[in-house]
Amino acid sequence: MKHSTLGELLESLRGAERSLTYITGEASEQVISFGELYERALGILHHLQRLGARAGDKLILFIGDNEQFIDAFWAAILGGIIPVPVAIGISDEHRHKLLRIARKLGTPYLYTDRKTLERLAAFTDKAHQEPREGETFAALRARAFTVDQLDDISQPGKRHQASAGDTAFIQFSSGSTSDPKGVVLTHANLLANVRQATEVAGFNELAVCLSWMPLTHDMGIIGLHLIMLANRVTMALMQTELFIRRPLLWLTFATRKRATILASPNFGY
Repeated sequence: MKHSTLGELLESLRGAERSLTYITGEASEQVISFGELYERALGILHHLQRLGARAGDKLILFIGDNEQFIDAFWAAILGGIIPVPVAIGISDEHRHKLLRIARKLGTPYLYTDRKTLERLAAFTDKAHQEPREGETFAALRARAFTVDQLDDISQPGKRHQASAGDTAFIQFSSGSTSDPKGVVLTHANLLANVRQATEVAGFNELAVCLSWMPLTHDMGIIGLHLIMLANRVTMALMQTELFIRRPLLWLTFATRKRATILASPNFGY
């Protein structure tokens, strides 16, 4: 692999006859080519840059929809903005975690949807919350961009030429009750992982991958997206909640898509 950054990798795949399928229900899906993914990411980057985000800034991705997450992740990568995936979760503790991460990052931007932003506002308005959490949210809200604001992505943002040693994204530990710890991952780190995994497993462009893993997890975003993308693997991503509600749909979709690559933590099996 000759690429030294993730942005170069995605750009090189613009003409690849491969696709990414987002599965949102038993009979509903959206198919996006690798080229369309690149163009959409550039279009979202334009909006992030209009908001004021620049190379080196942090962007918290606090959104549950796979398609919206992937679009924003690559928009940030192409602009040299550092994505920070954070799971939405279902409890107040997950919202506490988001605010703790925001304080650690200093002055991050936030990418979410309007409903989630309103829930965060209601959470921080509770009388028993610490004053600093209200202050953190106020600063975060001022630097928030919601997917609902995306009315036009036809104008491309300005690409940033990153270096191999630059930070690609920051992965925080999954524990919600302890102080979250961020692991800084460079482009060189991630592409070395891609090369090593490919050498050991023999991934190639004839494969078809199906994943239900959360994109805020290492296995979801690195193992079953970045490594698959780099190998031109045809990918299908089903919503995690869909798997949790009806686990056997995973095998149903595996049959329909003729998947050759599946992965799961033990409880999934």
